[in-house]
Amino acid sequence: MGVSTSATRSAAAATLTLVLAACGASSHATAPPTAANLFSRLVADYVAYARCARTHGMPNLPDPQVDPEGNDHYPALDRQGSWRWPQSVLTGCATVWERVHAIRDQYDSTQRRPPESAATRAQQVAIARCIRAHGFPSFPDPDPSGGYPIASLPPGFAKPNLSPQARAILAACGRRRSG
Repeated sequence: MGVSTSATRSAAAATLTLVLAACGASSHATAPPTAANLFSRLVADYVAYARCARTHGMPNLPDPQVDPEGNDHYPALDRQGSWRWPQSVLTGCATVWERVHAIRDQYDSTQRRPPESAATRAQQVAIARCIRAHGFPSFPDPDPSGGYPIASLPPGFAKPNLSPQARAILAACGRRRSG
């Protein structure tokens, strides 16, 4: 029986070693998330935000439609005109929205954008400078593809609500550059 018990223990130890080695190998060889995987996660997080919003003051909010660029849309609300997220949603669902932003940044980084022309880039940088001059000194220049990581935008410039002050500044800076 001693030989059998010793052999059983050795076999169990060898099996455990193989299992642990296999688990270790797979955890180190994870591939970066694909655009399709990130898009699915983004849609799920937008739906989670809508679910949260329903419990914080918007009981009739439908699940969003998400376009291929990763933007959420609420056609029923949009047809009614301009609308805003209530403060109860902004406060109560802030952690869910932060998760949406994090996934959105990852998803945006997987999207191939055509390179900007020098003129377009110069115009975008000029608008960013104008915004900084109008009271938002931390407003960033666009990245080389013309985008902005959502987390880099100052309060008031990121969804879900563009502040009235940000709207006015964007309108003023956009008109100044285009006309």
